[in-house]
Amino acid sequence: MKKLWDKLRAFENKKYFDENIPPDVEEVLDVAAHLEIREFDVFHLAYSWWHGEDSTDAKIEPFFVKYMFGSIVPPWVRQFTRMALKLKEQGHLSPERFGIQRSPATAAMVSKGIRFAVILVTVLVVMIVLARLSVDLYSYPRCMFPPCY
Repeated sequence: MKKLWDKLRAFENKKYFDENIPPDVEEVLDVAAHLEIREFDVFHLAYSWWHGEDSTDAKIEPFFVKYMFGSIVPPWVRQFTRMALKLKEQGHLSPERFGIQRSPATAAMVSKGIRFAVILVTVLVVMIVLARLSVDLYSYPRCMFPPCY
């Protein structure tokens, strides 16, 4: 019986929802959101800030795997996120401060976006029309579901 209760407690403590996020992980997520970059890029920036040299994906990956699957944030990432959040509180946090450049939209990007939007709207309209036609084709003269008027 004790084993069953231990299993239930372990299941309750699993991190399935946002309210169970550790504070260090939440800080990484906040910095990534404010800088509009991926969490992996936060690790790259933190490594460069802490060690004074650029990093490769191979150097960052072991730390990031521990972060993703064990919620273990390295000390250098923790210090970087705290520094970045202090800058945010002071109103000085910007992507440009860390060398993050936004690429301007090209004509190809805009045309691709318009094309996808047109395809999406077309698919939705076709689905709505087909649903309406199927209702007209297969509807019965009597009422099947309440409320019937």
